[in-house]
Amino acid sequence: MQFSTSPNPQILKQSWKERFYSQPHQMFFVSAIFFAIFIMIMTLFSLMGKLSLEFSTIHGFGLNYAVFTNAFLGFLITVIPKYNASLPIKEELYVKPWIILQVAFFISLLINPLVGKLIVAIVMFYFAKIFYSTIKEGKALIKEDSIYLNSIFTLGAVLLTFDAVFSLDLSYLIFFTYLINMVYFVALRMIPGFYFTYTKINPWQKPKFIKPVSFILITTVAIALQFELKPLIMISSLLSFLFFTYVFIKLNMFKKTSAILQILVIGFAWFPLGFLGIFLESLLEGSILKLGLHIFALGFVTTLLIGFGSRVSLGHAIPAQPIIADEFTKWLFILTQVLVISRIAASILVLDNSTIFMNILHLSATIWILLFFAWALKYGKYLLRV
Repeated sequence: MQFSTSPNPQILKQSWKERFYSQPHQMFFVSAIFFAIFIMIMTLFSLMGKLSLEFSTIHGFGLNYAVFTNAFLGFLITVIPKYNASLPIKEELYVKPWIILQVAFFISLLINPLVGKLIVAIVMFYFAKIFYSTIKEGKALIKEDSIYLNSIFTLGAVLLTFDAVFSLDLSYLIFFTYLINMVYFVALRMIPGFYFTYTKINPWQKPKFIKPVSFILITTVAIALQFELKPLIMISSLLSFLFFTYVFIKLNMFKKTSAILQILVIGFAWFPLGFLGIFLESLLEGSILKLGLHIFALGFVTTLLIGFGSRVSLGHAIPAQPIIADEFTKWLFILTQVLVISRIAASILVLDNSTIFMNILHLSATIWILLFFAWALKYGKYLLRV
């Protein structure tokens, strides 16, 4: 499962715009990287008291939607047809919506959150309909993964609509039921697939209960956190930690592999630890700067974003590049883990009543900006097709 694209001699005759629009992951990944840097710069200014915009809109909505939804769309438009043995989604179906979506993000962040969020939700519903049609028309016999992914994507649009129309802060529900569910179900399919293709070992045949139980547990944690149901937070996070540790162990992805595959496996390993972080927080009085949430966001989601983004960019490059992690990419991965550890350190320092935790938060935001800027320097040429 290499995500490769055969070189086409006619590509050389295309304009830059035609080359850039020709593959959907290029447009959406470029937007995701731009907003990853832009949003965190705004977050850093907000933490320093130099920005008056609402922090939850900048940091929560900005990362969940402007960054990760762009990345999801680039991925889903590419793989949903592959998953379902259907025709690729046509260029004219995603170029204008991509432009509208980016404008809507700026409206949400800088002008009018209600209007901007509603436009984002409408574009998401539009793509959900396209994915539904693609799944329905596909010739694949098994479509379960695609149905899960499109249902979760649609749920992200529904929650955003409620968040905007009723002026609710549904950040926990959105983060877990949309973002974490989406990344988890992608990881559950793709990473073992890559791993067992590489190692030639027979994969674990996952029982049928794994996916529905996974969705129920993640969603239960989301509901418990959203409505501050402390007993339910303790029980659901502990059960989730035990269950997802079991899943990770049973996947048995512990042999030495290529560096870019190890990046993905280690990113997956952070997943059960996020639930452990939430459980430990539930034992304390109050949240320690949302420790568990940031283990998910940085250890799990950001590590996989770097790993998948690097892999897809190389595999879809024209001409196609070897899907390997060079020394620069390895250092990017190390920097990602430094980012996770620095953010964990900030939470520990709060617990210890240390006054330097804010400096560590500033450091974490700065590392994030450097990480994505460095990634763009390395992989931007493949996405921009320059």
